[in-house]
Amino acid sequence: MKTKQSKSTCVYCGNMNGATRDHIPPRCLFPKPKPINLVTVPCCETCRASQSADDEYFKNMITIRHGAAVEPQIIDSVHRSFVKPQKKGFTQALLDSMLKIDTYTRAGIYLGKASGYQVDLERLCRVIRRTALGLFFHKFGLRLPGDHTCAVYALDGFQNLDSASKETLETLINEATRPTPTTFGKKVFTYWFQTIEGGQFTTLWAFLVYSRVGFLALTGPPEDLERLLDSPRILST
Repeated sequence: MKTKQSKSTCVYCGNMNGATRDHIPPRCLFPKPKPINLVTVPCCETCRASQSADDEYFKNMITIRHGAAVEPQIIDSVHRSFVKPQKKGFTQALLDSMLKIDTYTRAGIYLGKASGYQVDLERLCRVIRRTALGLFFHKFGLRLPGDHTCAVYALDGFQNLDSASKETLETLINEATRPTPTTFGKKVFTYWFQTIEGGQFTTLWAFLVYSRVGFLALTGPPEDLERLLDSPRILST
């Protein structure tokens, strides 16, 4: 059941001066014409001003990821951004982060070394967390309560898990992607959502960006999230 909240409340920080609107997912991910079904949520100017750099980083890092299905228009915009004078610091940081990494097929067959780059996963997760909070508001009509947590995990951060942890992650992914997905653009951004056993606002989300890069998110009281992460099989019982 939706509980209406003031349209002037920022969905991110709770500031009552949420006078502007934020697009969810970030508009910069999409080529023109932008999708008409993007969600807009109330946002204060302070939160909005701090988001653009993270959104740009998110788009750039995921666009240049091997295997990402990205529209040529977006690829061109990323390439142009690398040569802008004001972006020299970012471009140099990317070059400095280049390294050789081991590559494997999905079946685990070793393919040799390839050029890679280091990514600030925490920064990527900030964008997804904001998106989850915005979509939470869209679903429930209010911001996530202050005593609840929104935990976000980048699936690329779990490449070296032990077998038990991999099984836990697979259980979470399988459960998270059971509902019917919602897609923005031509598979630019897809998400799955469901409420799960626990508190009123205990939810599970899966996100897929450019058909390749995945994230999981959970909201709820901290004790609910800890229980779910410890025993994800309870989701399927």
